[in-house]
Amino acid sequence: MNNSENSEIETYFASIAENYDRIQPIIVGPSYDRGLQMVIDLIPYGVNDEFQFVELGCGTAEPSFRVLTRFPSARGICIDNEPAMLEIARKKLSSYQNRSVVQESDISVCKIPSCNVVYSTLAFHHVSLEKMSAVIQRIFEALSPGGCFILYEHLSTTPVIDTKVRQQWNRINQQYINEAVAAGRVTQGEIDARWSFKRRMKTEGKDTEYYHSAEDILQKMRESGFTESGLVWRMFQATILMGFKQE
Repeated sequence: MNNSENSEIETYFASIAENYDRIQPIIVGPSYDRGLQMVIDLIPYGVNDEFQFVELGCGTAEPSFRVLTRFPSARGICIDNEPAMLEIARKKLSSYQNRSVVQESDISVCKIPSCNVVYSTLAFHHVSLEKMSAVIQRIFEALSPGGCFILYEHLSTTPVIDTKVRQQWNRINQQYINEAVAAGRVTQGEIDARWSFKRRMKTEGKDTEYYHSAEDILQKMRESGFTESGLVWRMFQATILMGFKQE
């Protein structure tokens, strides 16, 4: 990706950052909050336990905000490479600044600090399959013995979601958007602008999103050393994978 393409994408994220937390859950659909809540529920610690976490591709850090709220003794580092999003993240986590650090870095190449838990929500579609092995290997090496990796992403898996099943998911998502527009939570113009940008980026060959399969990522997790891993939750294509490092 050249500098002009990077600049255009940064400008786009800067333009949507302020309203990202309001619009993104509506565009993703009902799986967004359900999947995010499941990620929090899957963290294998009690409410008062101390642990260190790293969020990769944090965006506005909504997942980490929920983790820090639920676990008052947890400490974490939130990593992303979009400055406008990170500005929102810092504001959001200001009441937890003694327990959190927001770091600007590319998750496909960054060093991952030592921790007990690594999680990522809807960010790994920006990591190419060629870079995936190295990213997962760094996650594995960063985790303490017994630590876990939780990945929430839209993934393909077998059996394949075919036309009629996909149509049902599209119908549910469209109904969800229509209800949000009717309730005044978002405007149709905001929805249309978001999709228009994404379609244009794809047409111009600037789209940096990749569609991965659960099987490919699980295989890379096993190759990296996760002796116990699997698909633990799924809602249509919204999927959560989880792996543990041996104690």
